[in-house]
Order: sequence, then C-alpha cells, then structure tokens
Amino acid sequence: MKLEIGGGTKFQRGWVNLDPIHGEGPFKRFAQDVPWPIETDSVDAIMASHVMEHIPAGKPRIDVMNEAHRVLKPGGTFEIRVPLMTGSWHAIADPTHVSYWVPESFGYFDGSMGYDADYGISTWRTLFFNVSGGWEGRWRGTLA
Repeated sequence: MKLEIGGGTKFQRGWVNLDPIHGEGPFKRFAQDVPWPIETDSVDAIMASHVMEHIPAGKPRIDVMNEAHRVLKPGGTFEIRVPLMTGSWHAIADPTHVSYWVPESFGYFDGSMGYDADYGISTWRTLFFNVSGGWEGRWRGTLA
C-alpha cells in the first residue's frame, strides 16, 4: 500500500488518498484524526506534498508524524514537501497555512534537534533533505 496524505484531486494513481474532501470511505478524514484505518507496519511509502503546513503545529503535527511512523513498513519511506520560512513569501502568504517549517524542523523528528526534551516523538532517520527553488523543503525519511 502507498499512502498520500492530503492529495486532493491530484493524488498519485495507485495511491490511497487520505484527504478530508477527496478521500474515500474511512480515508475521508484529516491526517491529524488518528489513528488511521491502517494496520501497523503495512505501508510501503507515504507522501505529504504541501499538506503538512496545513496541519497545526504542536500535538497535531507530532500525531501525524507518529502515525506515519506506526503504519510504515520497515524500509518504507515518508516524503514531505513544505514551503520553508527561508526569506521567501511562500510559507506565509497562504492564509490556510497554520504551521511553519524551517530546515531545522525536521531535526526534531530525526533526533538531531530537541534531544534534551521528551516531546513523545517517534524517531525517524533522515535519508534526504534539500531546499528546492530556495523555498521548498524536501525531506525523505524512514524508520530509525
């Protein structure tokens, strides 16, 4: 199984779309409405392209990351694309963005940042990170 979070009408063919408007059946829901109707260790890949900035920071964001960690198979990957607060207008111009990301945000999920606090975050291993076009963060991780 491949899961797209918030794919809207442009989700990838062959992927299950977890989306409050365009998802089907039990997948018609917000990503932060956990647990997802998916077995533990059963998903090969997860994609969240320009949706994580629409999920409130704090517990809802942590819940989504932890739920993705729960359902992902060992060796599976989770890819996130978000507008970064890197001096560009992209992250703050959209009035529906409710959480903001910087490159260091991903460090809280792979343990390289915030290591002196217990936020209840399941630890990821970062496989890839870059900034595309000067504003779009692209991160890919797997289970640690």
